[in-house]
Amino acid sequence: MSSSCIEEVSVPDDNWYRIANELLSRAGIAINGSAPADIRVKNPDFF
Repeated sequence: MSSSCIEEVSVPDDNWYRIANELLSRAGIAINGSAPADIRVKNPDFF
Protein backbone atom coordinates (compact mmCIF):
# COMPACT_ATOMS: atom_id res chain seq x y z
CA MET A 1 0.00 0.00 0.00
CA SER A 2 1.43 3.36 -0.91
CA SER A 3 1.68 6.11 1.65
CA SER A 4 -0.53 8.34 -0.49
CA CYS A 5 -3.50 6.23 0.64
CA ILE A 6 -2.88 6.93 4.31
CA GLU A 7 -4.88 9.79 5.71
CA GLU A 8 -2.97 12.15 7.98
CA VAL A 9 -4.32 12.25 11.51
CA SER A 10 -3.95 15.38 13.56
CA VAL A 11 -2.31 14.61 16.87
CA PRO A 12 -3.43 16.28 20.06
CA ASP A 13 -1.26 19.02 21.49
CA ASP A 14 -1.47 17.86 25.08
CA ASN A 15 1.04 16.82 27.72
CA TRP A 16 1.34 13.19 26.54
CA TYR A 17 2.04 14.30 22.97
CA ARG A 18 4.59 16.83 24.20
CA ILE A 19 6.36 14.22 26.34
CA ALA A 20 6.47 11.63 23.54
CA ASN A 21 7.63 14.23 21.02
CA GLU A 22 10.34 15.51 23.36
CA LEU A 23 11.72 12.03 24.09
CA LEU A 24 11.63 10.88 20.48
CA SER A 25 13.19 14.08 19.18
CA ARG A 26 16.24 13.44 21.39
CA ALA A 27 16.78 10.27 19.33
CA GLY A 28 16.23 12.10 16.04
CA ILE A 29 12.76 10.63 15.54
CA ALA A 30 9.79 12.79 14.57
CA ILE A 31 6.12 11.99 14.98
CA ASN A 32 4.58 11.77 11.50
CA GLY A 33 7.88 12.91 10.00
CA SER A 34 9.14 12.06 6.53
CA ALA A 35 12.35 10.20 7.47
CA PRO A 36 12.37 6.37 7.38
CA ALA A 37 12.97 6.18 11.16
CA ASP A 38 10.08 8.51 12.01
CA ILE A 39 6.97 6.96 13.49
CA ARG A 40 3.52 7.33 11.96
CA VAL A 41 0.63 7.76 14.37
CA LYS A 42 -2.65 6.75 12.76
CA ASN A 43 -4.71 6.75 15.95
CA PRO A 44 -4.63 9.91 18.09
CA ASP A 45 -5.59 7.78 21.11
CA PHE A 46 -1.98 6.54 21.04
CA PHE A 47 -1.15 9.49 23.27
